Amino acid sequence: MLHKNLFFYLLILTGFFMLLECSYFIQCNSAYLSDYTFVSRNLSIPLSILPGILSFIGTQIVVHLVYCFILWVVIEYSYTFLKPIMSNQFHYAISLWILSAITFLIANQIYFPNSKFAELTALIFFNPAITKIAFVVFAGCFSITVLLALIALLNRLTLGLSVLAILAGYFILTFPSTQNYFVATSSRPNIILVGIDSLRPDFLGYFGSERKTPFLDSMLEQSTVFAEAVTPLARTFPSWTSLLTGQYPRETHIRSNLATQQALQVDTTLPSILQRNGYETIYATDETRFSNIDKNFGFDRIISPPMGLNDFLIGNFNDFPLSNLVINTVVGKWLFPYSYANRPVHFAYNPNSFLNLLKPSLAEKREKPLFLAVHFCLTHSPYLWASLSGENVSVQERYVASINRVDEQIRDFFVLLQEYHLLDHAMVVLLSDHGEALEFSGDRITEKELYLPSTAASSAPKFYPQGLLHEEMNQSAGHGTDVMGLPQYHSLLAFRLYGAGDYQTGNIAGVVSLLDIKPTLLSFLQLSAPNSSGISLLKWIQKNQPTQLPARHIFIESDYSPTAIRTVYPEERQVMLEGIELFEINPLTTRLTVRNEMTAKIIGSKQYADIYEEWMLALYPQDKNTRMPILVNLNTGVWTNDLQSVFAQHSPAQLMLAKLRAFYGDEIAGVM
Repeated sequence: MLHKNLFFYLLILTGFFMLLECSYFIQCNSAYLSDYTFVSRNLSIPLSILPGILSFIGTQIVVHLVYCFILWVVIEYSYTFLKPIMSNQFHYAISLWILSAITFLIANQIYFPNSKFAELTALIFFNPAITKIAFVVFAGCFSITVLLALIALLNRLTLGLSVLAILAGYFILTFPSTQNYFVATSSRPNIILVGIDSLRPDFLGYFGSERKTPFLDSMLEQSTVFAEAVTPLARTFPSWTSLLTGQYPRETHIRSNLATQQALQVDTTLPSILQRNGYETIYATDETRFSNIDKNFGFDRIISPPMGLNDFLIGNFNDFPLSNLVINTVVGKWLFPYSYANRPVHFAYNPNSFLNLLKPSLAEKREKPLFLAVHFCLTHSPYLWASLSGENVSVQERYVASINRVDEQIRDFFVLLQEYHLLDHAMVVLLSDHGEALEFSGDRITEKELYLPSTAASSAPKFYPQGLLHEEMNQSAGHGTDVMGLPQYHSLLAFRLYGAGDYQTGNIAGVVSLLDIKPTLLSFLQLSAPNSSGISLLKWIQKNQPTQLPARHIFIESDYSPTAIRTVYPEERQVMLEGIELFEINPLTTRLTVRNEMTAKIIGSKQYADIYEEWMLALYPQDKNTRMPILVNLNTGVWTNDLQSVFAQHSPAQLMLAKLRAFYGDEIAGVM
């Protein structure tokens, strides 16, 4: 018989434990919490965020109550076996509660090493080997009590369990099959875009890296690879908007992350066109904080963590041992939607959870061919996830580890595609929305030794009025911060056909843009591509076609880049504080968007560049009315900031400058 008084004592202990959790949580996040007043002065916080916050608080209380109740049941039923050797049930209950609490804290440290509570328990369990031994001992002892309780319960619940088993068997047998209809054909194949955030191609084994990425390397070996692809703006939202529209950021008016969509022509996006031509359209991603891709783009369905301010608030702050152990379960998917399969919640993110989020939609019966765009964000800063500890590991090493893990994640994704016959007839596009600069030598293409001064006494220019003091001339960091940091803009782009016709494999030389994806896919389907600034690459994908790409002017631009983000070590809080004046909150959707009045400030800070043949001309703002030109020969690496020099006069610099001015208009001020 269950003793209510015992439950009351356990409830007091659990409540005290929860208060200690909250106290430690507040201490760890005191800097963020103290910034709330500053943030609220600059952002009008809508009351519509309260239901999400209250739901989160209520869920945490419920999780601790359920933990307390289960422990109570375990104590009561296991004690029937232990009573002969333990005369005092109260002492047994307290001992088991302490045992379970220590077990869960150690489990949190092992499985979530980036958790704030892992830092706390690491003060005691600082040796990894001893920590694992302690976990085995504590978990083993606790498991024995659970097993004893289950045996006692089974004696009472055998009949009930038999009935449940019969009902479960009935529902399993009568549950609808998930076998797909084979609606895709060679002429109307499934179109699958597989995007990888912040992936620079030179870190893949296929492009010569010593670090092998088995699945992606194999995939690229069987694809048509455009090895010199670039993105028009190296930030996720503008980049994906451009590839879905086939237009430059200046044309879409999506000039930064979280830009408003008021001027976006949604009826000519790739998914909208395919939707009108009988395709089911789905977009899936494990990160929505800075990229508001939604149904407005022409998607029937969005698979992602919830968008909005609560993603920032609840996602990052949901770091408690009990909830961490629940987050990546089936139950956690419903209890903690802001944390489940949410890449920015790096301390709890499990790459398999995102695949589990995708699986039901992939398994559905379909009556239409599928356009599926999936964006994997594991390779985005801080390059950490639940099982990878960031302690004593450099940023560059973490980046490499994230690429290795996303290679496995995408391999498992393709297993699902094959299992549900989505690759029987398909065109797959493998891409990265942009690359990443990691402050390696060469991450900016301006080598000091290759600079051509205008006079013998001239020194190499500074790229930023107030640059990072530790950054060398040939270094850059992050993405979207520096147009001369070509590793930021160099994107992966490859096409592979499955049962949809012949194609050639190997590398295609020449610079292309992510803008070319939309016209290429629509050309393959024999559909027109309205309002596209890109070109169709189809004839370079199909067999027995010329491999020389045409010379063309390809424009790129930077995003607004405060000092806090122009580093390989971006600190999320500092980035937020420096950029807070840019944003406002939609009271209905609670989404963050860039304020209209800040657009001029963002545009005024932009760098612009034109890539033409083997040349690149970039324009860096020096003040409100002046931009400094940087001209680079991409083959030799020689560069100058003097467009009147002999070197510049023997280049297409003036033509490139004219093209930039014609395209960007009055955004480009005087050029030095």
